Amino acid sequence: MFTLLVGCPPFWHRKQMVMLRNIMEGKYSFTSPEWADISEDPKDLIRKCLVVDPTKRITVTEALKHPFFNTVLRKQSQFNARKKFQFAILCVRAMIRIKRLRYTPEPLRVEDALRDPYRVKVLRKVIDGCAFRVYGHWVKKGEGQNRAALFENMPRCEVYNLYINSLNR
Repeated sequence: MFTLLVGCPPFWHRKQMVMLRNIMEGKYSFTSPEWADISEDPKDLIRKCLVVDPTKRITVTEALKHPFFNTVLRKQSQFNARKKFQFAILCVRAMIRIKRLRYTPEPLRVEDALRDPYRVKVLRKVIDGCAFRVYGHWVKKGEGQNRAALFENMPRCEVYNLYINSLNR
């Protein structure tokens, strides 16, 4: 419900251990600007649902009797099956599109690829794979070392010998 209302999860942090600690302690907040437009009823229901101690947490029947659900039900005066079905179709289509976004390659212009080939994940994998085949080891990006280090190494002996032999022929 938290995520549906504002589009982000209640317990999120960049560091996984901090996020886990927030979940275990039940630390969340309604401070983001998205919460400014949300009324007090859904916030109250979320506060009662996101309680760490299960004995103090609201039950399902109590949650369904909460004023938030009663106000929502009062606003729906007529049930329209056609609109409900159209809305369900839109939701399914949206979910399919969202799932496909993960596999859709980003558009790439030649100028961008020439200027910064490591920006594109596919090119980065190809370059790193080729460098591994040439040098025989991975060159990791770390302190004092950059991607240019890939091209500062010496080629593997076998590859170098093949290259020299091809030149001699």
